[in-house]
Amino acid sequence: MKYDAFIFDMDGVLLDTSGSFVAAAVEAVTYATGRNSFTLDKVSLLKTIPGFNNDWYVAAAGACWIDFFPDTEFEDYLNRLNKLGGGLEALAELAPDFDAEYLERLTRLTMEAYGGTTACRKLYGFDPENIIVPGYWLTESPLVTPEQIKPLLNKAGIVTGRAKAELELGFERLGWSLPDPLVAWSDTPGLDKPNPTKLIRIVEKLGAAKPVYVGDTRDDLELVKNYRRVTGHDMDFCLVGDLTGLEGFDLYYQKVTDFLKEQV
Repeated sequence: MKYDAFIFDMDGVLLDTSGSFVAAAVEAVTYATGRNSFTLDKVSLLKTIPGFNNDWYVAAAGACWIDFFPDTEFEDYLNRLNKLGGGLEALAELAPDFDAEYLERLTRLTMEAYGGTTACRKLYGFDPENIIVPGYWLTESPLVTPEQIKPLLNKAGIVTGRAKAELELGFERLGWSLPDPLVAWSDTPGLDKPNPTKLIRIVEKLGAAKPVYVGDTRDDLELVKNYRRVTGHDMDFCLVGDLTGLEGFDLYYQKVTDFLKEQV
């Protein structure tokens, strides 16, 4: 076997979230702006630039485009964000009216859409007041079965942008889990992807000399690059899914299961 540790992103890699988090972000933007021009295709484009692994940030960026740049083509808007480095700092620099209150509103709306009436209180501690739907999390489905992942579980880890409660919900969907020391969730924004601190900890915990990270976004690629830069150690990046316009990956598979088949 080529690798001695397998670190995975969760959304879009282990779980099909095409109808959950990203759809919730689109729903939140539509509700907040009263326009439906921010679509799933535009989310995919947004995720090709740094700083938008978190779908709360995706919603904020989509709403900012509609509210503050209504006459700008979306691709031009993305280019401007990219030149500024992406993420919330780029949004704040590009759109002076974007502030913490604006982000908080879009975040709450996205949470309402994702958790819905079935899980919003469990996940976030409040009931939805604006977007009243059962919850887009209900659309999530596993991309990997317990049987397919089982041969690698003793050398596996996860680095995800999910919060702890969202992570636990994801594990329920997957039908398996990993111990907390081998999982990194979002609890401190400054340590989220592409910051490699948590990834380094997991690789060290696994005692790996040749790890691979499996992801599907630009921030996943930047995470691996930062791991290499900070540690001076090798790590391959395996890109899965349909993300276009991304370069610098070491391996590519349409489906993560195709990658897994070659590892056992």
